[in-house]
Amino acid sequence: MLHSIINILVNFADSAGYIGVYFYMLLVGTFIPVPSEILLIPSGYLASLGEKSFSALLLSGALGSLSGALINYFLAKKLINRLFSHKPIIQKVSNFFKQHGTISVFLAPLSPGMGQYISIPAGLSHMPLKKFIPLTFTANIIWVGFMLLIGYIFGDGESAHKNAAWFSLILFGIVILSVSVYVFLEIRKSKKIKERI
Repeated sequence: MLHSIINILVNFADSAGYIGVYFYMLLVGTFIPVPSEILLIPSGYLASLGEKSFSALLLSGALGSLSGALINYFLAKKLINRLFSHKPIIQKVSNFFKQHGTISVFLAPLSPGMGQYISIPAGLSHMPLKKFIPLTFTANIIWVGFMLLIGYIFGDGESAHKNAAWFSLILFGIVILSVSVYVFLEIRKSKKIKERI
């Protein structure tokens, strides 16, 4: 039974291709509750066998997630804001995002079940796209890469495990770099605020 399910998922990932991964992850990035693991893990397995390109899967998955997040963002910014702008909850969301928006947008996509919803309050609070897009894309690169790695590790041969270790180090490096940049920007922002006072 389990073997049959695995075969179905692998065949689904194989037939989806890179464009299929993009559009599937676009759905994942919106408010539609679609699990990314169903496609990404078997896609990672196919990459370990040399049947798919890991980097192409990573890029198409992250771009798809970002596209879905942007749909949420503009939907919230244009439609929800227009309909409910007088509601106190909108002001509360905006106030929260002024203080914690940057770290929330980065961390939410790394939390199962939360990533596709953080773009809605980001849109409601009119978070600048120059911050929203790189934060969301970086977080999705990490999430998609992690899911692909899980499938990749199940690949055959020693080379698959060596490559998985390298990919893990690269993802870990991205996390460290992202956190370092965030901390640096927050420190610089706090210094500017102190200078104005």
